[in-house]
Parts: sequence; structure tokens; C-alpha cells
Amino acid sequence: MWFDELVRDVHVGFRILLRERGFALSVTAILALGIGTSVAMFSVLNAVVLRPLPYSRPDGLTMLITHDIVANQTDGTSVPNYADWREQSRLFAGMTFYRRPQVSQVTFAGPDGPQRAQAGLVGPDFFALLGTSPLIGRTFSREEFERGERLVVLSEGLWQERFARSSAALGQTLSIDGESCIVIGVMAQAFQLPTKDTRLWVPLSVLPWWNGARSARDGDGIEVIGRLRPGVRLDEARTEMTAIAARLRASHPVNRNLDVRLIPLFDYVVGARTTRGVWLGFGAVLSLLAIACANVGGLLTARAARRRRELAVRSALGAGRARLVRQLLAEGVSVWAVASASGVVLAYGSVRLLLTYGPRILPRMEQVALDLEALAGAFVGGLAVVIISSTLPALAAANTDARAAFGTRDQSSLPRHRLQDLLVTGQIACTMVLLVGAVLLAQSFLRAQREDLGYPATNVLVVHIDHPSVPSFFRDAQDRISRLPGVIAVGGIKQFFLRRNPDQRVTIEGREDAAKDAAPRLAIDAVTPGYFRSMGIELVEGRDFDDRDLNAATGRVSVVNETMARRFWPGQSAVGKRWVGGQSPPKDGRWTTVVGVVRDMRREGRDVAPIASAFVPDLFSGNVDMTIRASTNVDMLIPAVRREIRSIDNALPVMDIASADGRLSERIGARRFETQLLVVFSAIALVLSAAGLYASLAYQVVLRTRELGIRSALGAQRRSIITMVVGKGIRLALAGALLGALGAASLAKVMQSLLYETAATNPASYAASAAFLLLVAAAAACVPAWRAAAVSPVTALRES
Repeated sequence: MWFDELVRDVHVGFRILLRERGFALSVTAILALGIGTSVAMFSVLNAVVLRPLPYSRPDGLTMLITHDIVANQTDGTSVPNYADWREQSRLFAGMTFYRRPQVSQVTFAGPDGPQRAQAGLVGPDFFALLGTSPLIGRTFSREEFERGERLVVLSEGLWQERFARSSAALGQTLSIDGESCIVIGVMAQAFQLPTKDTRLWVPLSVLPWWNGARSARDGDGIEVIGRLRPGVRLDEARTEMTAIAARLRASHPVNRNLDVRLIPLFDYVVGARTTRGVWLGFGAVLSLLAIACANVGGLLTARAARRRRELAVRSALGAGRARLVRQLLAEGVSVWAVASASGVVLAYGSVRLLLTYGPRILPRMEQVALDLEALAGAFVGGLAVVIISSTLPALAAANTDARAAFGTRDQSSLPRHRLQDLLVTGQIACTMVLLVGAVLLAQSFLRAQREDLGYPATNVLVVHIDHPSVPSFFRDAQDRISRLPGVIAVGGIKQFFLRRNPDQRVTIEGREDAAKDAAPRLAIDAVTPGYFRSMGIELVEGRDFDDRDLNAATGRVSVVNETMARRFWPGQSAVGKRWVGGQSPPKDGRWTTVVGVVRDMRREGRDVAPIASAFVPDLFSGNVDMTIRASTNVDMLIPAVRREIRSIDNALPVMDIASADGRLSERIGARRFETQLLVVFSAIALVLSAAGLYASLAYQVVLRTRELGIRSALGAQRRSIITMVVGKGIRLALAGALLGALGAASLAKVMQSLLYETAATNPASYAASAAFLLLVAAAAACVPAWRAAAVSPVTALRES
């Protein structure tokens, strides 16, 4: 019998909801939106921030980073220093290393010709220290590393592309930089050290560079990973390594400024900014979920208020409390079921969108998948809201006598619904916090976007090529590409996009007696004559390079940027001044003379200030970033440029080719992602809060129908009734905006770390957010206010 009654209740519930399609769709959409967005964002949070790294006992893994005390910047480590750290430490169970990713690209023979790939050039015990087994095969041993055996471990992606996941790949040979290496294993996709772009791993000892690096204590070519012994705290390890660094400073002059910093591997891989940004997004979506749940509760309560006569009459005719509760629960659970199914679809679609359009630089994004635990939690939360919101009105109706049903009781004795007002105020406060955050991030992003790069990035194409030592190659490529339609100029630079701290030291003529420990640091780049023209960089003073400057016998010359000129020769003309690389005057007396000054360039990103830079003339062999300025869309030039380069040497791998603007946009991708995410969430929250305010006021207007009718009968003007209802909405919105402003101010320290040239307590941002919020609240209050003003005295008499 109970099952038959349940089926009838569900059937009646669906019929009622179909009759009230607008209400049903509203509640379903709001609840589905809350479930879908919260689950999608938690899936990102779990994959990127909460889930441990896929290594054995990952909490014990630590990066050991060289820190220059005087320059206050981090750098790579030398192999001799690594050896001393490993030998003298007692708190680390082991250490290993890999070559810096910036110089770890290799060429391997692919089915379509040579391909460039990011390689992991790693030290002995690299895989053993991390405690990760390969999918198939094995990794190389310490003995094989010492013997310099040419072995290679593939990534799962390369294994799929090259060998179609066949176990027959083991024992095959792969040509890497012209040398045959034997495939001995495959690592899973989750293994992403040194970087997530790593396609294969080879022993660092196979490189000719290794022989010299083993004894060069002033080198900085490797990054070191250590594993703490069980039970050892990071602070204890820091104390030990500080003492070891002090001993090395005392015994080795080249170490006189060097200390050691220890950073957990997780923080090094994910990064503090990424962690803060993802947590910010999750906090925003939790606020959105809270607003959605409060909204659903408000809508269900308002609907129950409109049905109070029906419920009271049912109760008076003998319907028990359980019967009323079961009927409303059947309706609410029906809505919840449809909303949950829609939420799953929305969550899945949101995750796919994040994977497709999210920033590529965000670590571990490829591990994001729909989180089933979060989905279950969102289902339970939504069900709880529906049950509470459906049960309470039914219980209240069961306690109402027949006189209330037929309007013989004075409605002025009804409660003031302070709880509902508090819920609406809370919704608006959460919305205010999101609005302020969105406005601040949008201001920050727009300021970064408007920064003057110093060159027209939209008209510049950057081509990274790697060629053996053939000096004529660049000349030939430059001549061919410069003849392409639309090309204005072609140049080259050793490294266009800076990827590390500048670590070249220089000595300025006239300051030779300055302390060597404080020798200035800057970036020194080799460029071709015509590079500045190809970039469209303005010459501020002096002259550009020409072919005569390539002859070192005529004297060493350089062009410096404005930052270097201001830093080293403030208030003077930099042209004619002299400097030399290194920490001491040149022994041969050959200084480098400044012949020109160019505008500053932002090469690390739109939101990274220019650094002091000097440029020296050169004609390239090996790695080079070719710069091409065109009068047309540079993306349309890519096929022609690739064709011209291949026509010179078909075996030449083209590692990367893209517009400078596109590459810079990638570097600001995390900031764009954070801004878009918070703008979308705040817009949704604004709509939901307006709906919540509307539902609350509409609910109260229904309960005050008799009062409003009497006011109208006694001569109250429509304007006064509208002002009364709208005023109530604005008061609630104002209270919520004030609370939200306080909440946003309390988060200012967190927000400041995500902003660029924008104060987290900017009064204009708070004022604009509050004004817009009040405007939306007033608009949302107008509909119930208009309905309240339309109540006639006849309706009031019928209600009484």
C-alpha cells in the first residue's frame, strides 16, 4: 500500500510540476548549475592541488636550489656542489639531478622526419629515488649511467605515437641527436619530471657537456631533487643544508655568495600562484553553490506560501502531517532528480571545456577528470536542501487550523520571516565578494594587456630552429624568407623568450674597484644585424648594428636597452660607455662599447617588467629564434616559412613557430583563466541573488495580500506601495553589499598576490561593484513591487 501511495504521490508531483513549468525549470536550472559548477571546480582542485604527486612517499621529496645571497635570486646548481651536498648530508636518504629543462631539447628521428622534443636528461638513480616503476620494461641503473650507455625511456605519449603501445618497442633503437639509443622502458603519463612536456629520458652522461660539467664548480646546469629520511622534518633539513652551504662558501671562492634553499617538490611543480588561483576558484564556486541552495530553498518556500490555503484545507479535511510532507517531498525530490541528472551533464561539459580551453601552463590539468566523490557530495547537499525546504512548509500547514485556511485569522500575526531575509542578505554578501574579486582581476588583466611591449607583437613571427654549425644557413634562410610577400624584415636572437633569471655578471668601466661580490647582473643576448628592425623596436639613441660589427677585430660593440642605460649610467648618455662580461676588467684591455640604446622589450610576459639587457652582434649556428616582421597576418605566413626552411635543409627540425603575440598570450594564460572564471561565477551569482531577492519579496507580498489590499482601500497610492517593497529589497541589498565589502577586504592579502598593478583595496572597485549590485537588486524588486501595487481592495476582502 505504501508503495502504491508513493507512486501516486510521485505521479501527482510530476503533473503539478508540468503544470508549473516555469517554476520547475527555474529550480532545476539553479540546482543543476550549483551541482555542475561545484563538481567541475572541485575536480580541478583535486587533480591540481589536493592529489599527491604520483611518486613513492611524495611528502619526502624536496628540491634543493642554489640561492645567490647578494643578487637575491635562485639559480641552477653545479655538479661538484651537488656531489658535496650528497656526501655531507645525513638527513637525506638520497639525491639525484637532471639538466635544466631550458637546455634539454633533443632531436629524434620520427616517421615524418626529424622532430624536436623536450627530454629529461637525468642523473643516476633518478627513477629509483622517485620510486616510480615504468609501465613496461625498466629504467637505467647507476652503473649504466657511469658507463655512459645510450639508453632511452619513453613517455607514454611517445610510445603511443611511435610504437602504438606495442611491447615490441623494448629493444628498438631511436636516433637521438644523431646517436642510436636503445629503448628500455616506458613511463606512465602521470610521470612529469622534469616538466609535463617531457617526451623521453636519457642518461645525462651521454652528452659531451657532462665531461666538463663534472668538474666545473661555477656551473649552474642541473636541478637537484632529494628524498628526506623517514621522520625528518623539512626545517631540520634546511638547518643542515645551510651549514653545508656555509662550509662550501668557506672552502670554495666561487661559492662565496651561494646558499641553499629547500622547497617541497609539490610546491615546485604546482607553484604557489597556481595553488592560490585554484583555491580562489573553488571558494568562488562554493559561494555559488551556497547561493544556489539558498535560492532553491527560497523558491520552494515561496511556492509553498502560495499553496498555504490548499495545504491548510487538506489538513482540515483530514490529511495527516505525513501525507502532506510526502506529497511535497515527492514534488521536491522529482525536481532534485532532474536537476541532479542535468548537473552531471553540466559538470562533464564544464570539465571538458576546462581541458580544452584552460591554460596549457596550468600544471597537471591533463589529470583532471569528473570527480565522483564531489558529485555524490553535491547530490547529498542538494537533496538535503530540497527535503528541508519541502518538509517545513508542510509541517507548518499541518499546524494551521481551518480559520486560517478560509482567511478568518488576522495575517498580521504571521512571523516576519527574518530567516529568509538573512538568507537573501547572505546571498548578496557572497555575490558582492565575487563581484569585487572579478572587478579587481579584470582591472589587473586589462592593465597587463595594455602594457607597452616595446614592439608590435601582433606583426612578429618567432621561429625556433636548431641547425649544426653552418654559418651560411641563417643568411640563406634570412634571404629566402625576406622575399616572401608581406615580409618586412627578418632577424634573429639567441633566445627571444627569457626562461630563467639573468645570471651574466658585468664590470662597468670606471667601477673596476667595486666589490666583485656585487658585480651587476643582466641578460646578454646575441642578435643579428637587422634584429631590431625585424622586431620594430625603436632606436632611442646612437646607431643599430651593421655587418661590419660582426668582425670582432674592429672592436666589440653592443646595443643596450633603456633599463640598462638608466641603471648603469643614470643622467648620462650611454653611447660610448664601455663594459665587459665577467667580474673583473678585461685582461686584454678590450672593452665592449655601447653604440646604441633601444626601447625596453617585455620578453618574459606582459605582466613581467623589462630587465637590464645588452645585445651583441652575431651570426648564428645552432639554436636561434628567428624573428619575422610582416605587414599581413603572420599566422598565414607559417606554412610558407616552414617550406622555405625545409627547402634549405629537409632534415632540419623546426621546433616551434608562432606569433610573438600568441606566445605572450600563453604566458598570461593563467591570469586570463582566473579572470574569466571569476567573471563567469560572479555573473551567475548576480543572477541567482537577484532571483533569490525576487522570490523572497514575492513570498512576502503573497503573505501580505490582505494588508496591501486594505492599504489600497484606505487610499494608499501605488507609488507608496511600490516604494515600500522596492525599499525593502534595496535595504537587504545594501546590508549584503556592506557585509560583502567587509568579506572582500578580509581577503585582500590573498587577492593582492594575484593582481598586477592593482590594489586589492581599491575603493573605486568596491564602489562600482556595490552600485551595480544595488541596481540589479532594485530591478529584481520591481516585479513583486508592481504586483503588490496591483492588489485591489476586492482581493483583500476575499482574503479576509
